[in-house]
Amino acid sequence: MKHHALVVDDEADVRSAIRLQLKGSRFEVLEAENVDKAIAILADNPISIDVIVCDVRMPGKSGVDAVNYFLQEYPNTPVVVLTGFPDVALAVDFMKKKNVVDFLTKPVDRDKLVATVERAAQGRKLFE
Repeated sequence: MKHHALVVDDEADVRSAIRLQLKGSRFEVLEAENVDKAIAILADNPISIDVIVCDVRMPGKSGVDAVNYFLQEYPNTPVVVLTGFPDVALAVDFMKKKNVVDFLTKPVDRDKLVATVERAAQGRKLFE
């Protein structure tokens, strides 16, 4: 059975890399280049998204705002935060939020990414 991960990142190369890293796992990847696109995808598929992987720094609406929106509007969908700019204070703030599973720094090791996404998706079933 395939599960779905929504990857929200303004960089096409990053989205592609994550899709390739998750290839061969049980996850099919949906991609959004910005927060508005992610919101549209979630509105069309709220049940089928098992985990959201979201970048922090993006033009337009920030990843911080996006994560807060996802947690409020889709409280049963776990979020993995991704950043190219490690910030300990920001990581701590995110990790205090219910349903934020991890705070990963780019580039992410394939095994760590797959394990984190798997753990997040398993956690989703606990909240439903």
